[in-house]
Amino acid sequence: MSLDLGKIRALEKIVRLKIIDISRKSTGIKGISTELADLREYVQGDDVRFIDWKATARKGRLMLRERVEEREQSILIMLDVSGSMGLGSGASKLRHGVFASAAIAYLAIKDKNRVALATFSNFVKDFIGFGKTTRHLYAIFDVLVNVKPYGNTDIEYSVLRVLPHIKSRSLVMMMTDMSDKPESMRRAFELLTLNGHKVIVFHIYDPEMYKLPEGVDVIIFKDPSTGKEMKLNVKDPMFKATYEALVHAEERKRMDFIKKCRGAGIDIMPIKTTELVEHALIRYLAVKKRGFLLK
Repeated sequence: MSLDLGKIRALEKIVRLKIIDISRKSTGIKGISTELADLREYVQGDDVRFIDWKATARKGRLMLRERVEEREQSILIMLDVSGSMGLGSGASKLRHGVFASAAIAYLAIKDKNRVALATFSNFVKDFIGFGKTTRHLYAIFDVLVNVKPYGNTDIEYSVLRVLPHIKSRSLVMMMTDMSDKPESMRRAFELLTLNGHKVIVFHIYDPEMYKLPEGVDVIIFKDPSTGKEMKLNVKDPMFKATYEALVHAEERKRMDFIKKCRGAGIDIMPIKTTELVEHALIRYLAVKKRGFLLK
């Protein structure tokens, strides 16, 4: 397989800089490059090599840093590449999804975990099976640097196509704007959990997209799936009132759906595009620290 090494290395550099920048600002991922460990009080017979002298001085008693056993885990990243993901008030939802997917893959493989990638719209566009080498990471990056938004969203169909390739219990991290039928999405998420997988859905949204522009009279709405365009007079008070009511109604429906899914044990996180990479990394590290997949 021929890899686009120029683009891959550029993406790797961006990902590393983002991780460094986020780790400086966020308490959620401090010590990102070190082994996860828990502090406890020293007990006679413990290995003195693991005494944490800084913590001992701070607490006034001997403290031991207990290492968390690292075992190989399987992580599947599912990235929605449908037409609606190509939209955004700044960088597109898809671009943010690419960076978040790349950052998780980078960290997971550095942690010696097995990582797979599936990109999907109304079908599975690309699938890279599980692996943990640098070459494998570059194969994942090669897909990510070349993704383009296309088609409608069908999460259920895509999950059905991917499931046969997940042979062991896995952490499934899905990046999507959830532009799909609610019941179809719920069936897809439940199908993954019923098969024993831990599912985290990052619902990507861009609140700025729904604000009407100021200083213009007419705007053109374009359907990202069909390409159809419609001219609308944003100065019309009736239009503004109707539009705002529709936006609020959609927001209520979205939050009701998320609440129902959470009630069924499905972990859905609504995240703004600009905060996606940071929250995706924090969530990955939280699951890793709890050792959820090892249970």
